Parts: sequence; structure tokens; C-alpha cells
Amino acid sequence: MRFLGTVISAAILLFLVYLLIGVIVDGYFGGNIVPDRAVPDAWAAPDSWSEWRDIVIVLTGLAWFLAGLASLALVIVLVLLVLAIRRVLDQNAAPAIDSLRSTLESARGTTEFVGETVVSPIIRVYAVFSGVRTGLRAVTSLPDRVRGRRKKGKK
Repeated sequence: MRFLGTVISAAILLFLVYLLIGVIVDGYFGGNIVPDRAVPDAWAAPDSWSEWRDIVIVLTGLAWFLAGLASLALVIVLVLLVLAIRRVLDQNAAPAIDSLRSTLESARGTTEFVGETVVSPIIRVYAVFSGVRTGLRAVTSLPDRVRGRRKKGKK
């Protein structure tokens, strides 16, 4: 079925190209590809500059019209693209951000838990140890303080 559609499209395209070449050759070069009997009011090449000017004006207007249609199509495609990107972001980015937020909250909770259950007791034990050490140092250095400090150079 696809092959048949391709063949029919190619035949139509070849016929249109034949007609276009026939109009150009008949109109400009006086050839007889398309018989005059087939086209009673055959188009002939312009004879004056004013006719050429009119043709250029019409072709320019046609080009502007096609450019406007292309611009409109481009705007429509851009709007559809923006909507598609927005839909993808809503469907994929929002859940990813929510997942990231929950992961960060879980990490924060884990950090607080470790701080309260592991680090705080270690800090308390170290504080007690440091206090005992300072106290022992104060008690053991008490006789030196009572007797007075030794002077440098004398033993």
C-alpha cells in the first residue's frame, strides 16, 4: 500500500513539473510543449516593464504571505514546545524535587539523631574526664604551691 502511494505521488509530481516546464517554455521561449488548443488563452511573456513590475509585486506578496504562514507555524510550534516542556517538568521535575527534599529532611533527622545519641554522650564523658584530670592536676600540684615555687637555676 505504501509503494502504491509513493508511485501515485511521484506521477502527480511529474505531471505538475511537466505543466510548469510547459508554461515556462511556452510563455517565454515560444515553444509548443503545451498545444495552444489545450489552453485557449495561453499566457505570454510580459512585453513591458510595468507588466514585469506587477509580476514582481504579486510574487513578493506571495512570498510575504508564505513567510507569514511560516512565522505563524513557528509560533504555534514554539507554544506547543513550551507546553510540552512544562508538562515534562511538572511530571518529572516536581517529583524529583520532592524526593530530594524528603532525602534532605531524612539526612537532617539522621544528623540530629547521631548528634543526640552518639556525640552528646561522648562530649559528656570527655568533659567529666577533663574535669577529673584538671582536679587531679590541682591536687597533685598543691604541695608545690604550698612550698613555693622553685627558682630557676637552683635545685
